[in-house]
Amino acid sequence: MASWAKAAPRPPSRLVQRAWAAIEPGNTTDILANLYERIVAGPNRRHLGTFFTPPRVLDYMVEHTKQVLSHDPDIIIDPGAGVGAFTEGALHHWPHSQIYAIDVNIVTLGLLAARCAVLDSPNQPTFVHGDYLEWITGIEPEPLKSRLVIGNPPYTRHQLLDRKTKDAAHAASGPLCPNGQAGLSTHFLAATLRTLGPQDSICFLLPANWLETRYAREVRTHLWQLHSRAIQIHTFPHEAVIFPSAQVSAMIIIVGPEKGTEQPMSYHSVTHRATQSFQAKRLTKIQRKKTCPPSFTADAFATETTKPRKTAAPRIALSSVAVVRRGVATGDNEFFLRRDSEVADLPKEAYVPALPSLRNAPEQDLTPAAHQALGASGVRRWLLRLDAASAQSEAVRALISEGESRGTPERYLCRMRTPWFAVERTPIPDILISPMTKARFRVVQNMAGATPTNSIYGIRLIDRINSVESAQKLASWLRSDEGQQALLSIARRHSDGLFKLEPRALSNLDVPIQ
Repeated sequence: MASWAKAAPRPPSRLVQRAWAAIEPGNTTDILANLYERIVAGPNRRHLGTFFTPPRVLDYMVEHTKQVLSHDPDIIIDPGAGVGAFTEGALHHWPHSQIYAIDVNIVTLGLLAARCAVLDSPNQPTFVHGDYLEWITGIEPEPLKSRLVIGNPPYTRHQLLDRKTKDAAHAASGPLCPNGQAGLSTHFLAATLRTLGPQDSICFLLPANWLETRYAREVRTHLWQLHSRAIQIHTFPHEAVIFPSAQVSAMIIIVGPEKGTEQPMSYHSVTHRATQSFQAKRLTKIQRKKTCPPSFTADAFATETTKPRKTAAPRIALSSVAVVRRGVATGDNEFFLRRDSEVADLPKEAYVPALPSLRNAPEQDLTPAAHQALGASGVRRWLLRLDAASAQSEAVRALISEGESRGTPERYLCRMRTPWFAVERTPIPDILISPMTKARFRVVQNMAGATPTNSIYGIRLIDRINSVESAQKLASWLRSDEGQQALLSIARRHSDGLFKLEPRALSNLDVPIQ
């Protein structure tokens, strides 16, 4: 890399001088992070999960980490070091500690080496070009030395991990990440927890979704059982822009060294100061004597620390009375969802009523008349339901040929089906609900018997006796202020103010017994 750089034309002297000035310690602009973002395209950065930590977030993390440490750590480890905000911070705050900067990306590690070369520090980090998960699980903690693992692990989602990387991550995480949906940052946390020595500590900046997802349940349980370690959870407000290049709801977890007595877990809300720095407001402090709560959200901890409220009516989990599922995923909505004029020549058994989106649906009831009005406005309100029998029709054969000519059989979901045009058949839900909102979730009673697509969740009552009346009562409660508040409380909160429901969470929602 050095040879390649030296072989290039020399930049203008004025530009070199400005670059040296920008890289000097104390400069508020991170020129190396900006340089990396210019070198590596946005989609590739997202694939690598690379987001750089702003200085004010780093300062906040260091401040609160020092509160749980009884002395300076002997060793500091920066996992997924990137261009080195945490490594540089460690050189400044803990100048006598041995520092390891680990990154699989040679470009960012090279930029970090350049950054450290100009720092006025007698202590130089050890740069490790390799996989942190493999490295941390391959070394033993030194009994007489304390380690602090502090950093911003890569935010790579599990869908972007190849099979080799995913298998290696599972091996490093062991029983703490048995679910295949954990992202790389959760694997970093799990693997680090498994390798902690008694004097070791963690401070990680992570995406907040692991606080309540199923795939991180074992990680949360493990943390809950670390009674001799102080644990702090700090959540940033959803509107806070932590990473300028991405909308990620962020949080900080701090795990202290082992103590001789039982230590509390505390939950903090992070707020902005007028100076644009951050400050913490402790919301709750909990002794971990009961079973681990289902999530590590503020609401879950508040439930653990307060007496349950008396309710006017008994409650029951929605899954006890109904089945919640996503709508049908066609693989090609342009082909499988049809307008009125496009089904006129098809046999009646070749299509069924459908609803592609709740955007144009009525506020409350999707009646047959309302569904017909959608068709008159040009909405694709019919779902093709084709099989070998319907393919005997000349009109259907022409339709199948149309799909083949446009390449529909080669689409991912279609390739998984035999035949490719046989879309999944699901029971008709009684209630349709939008999975995302910034204010109120749309709840519509499905009186037209429409099949929803995968942009909609469906709720089908198990007891079919008086199902219309029961669905009306349930839908009415879900639309009420109480019901909406209950839905918002179980939804994931994203940094842009968006609330998103997951089918499992919706199934576990406590609803009044009608």
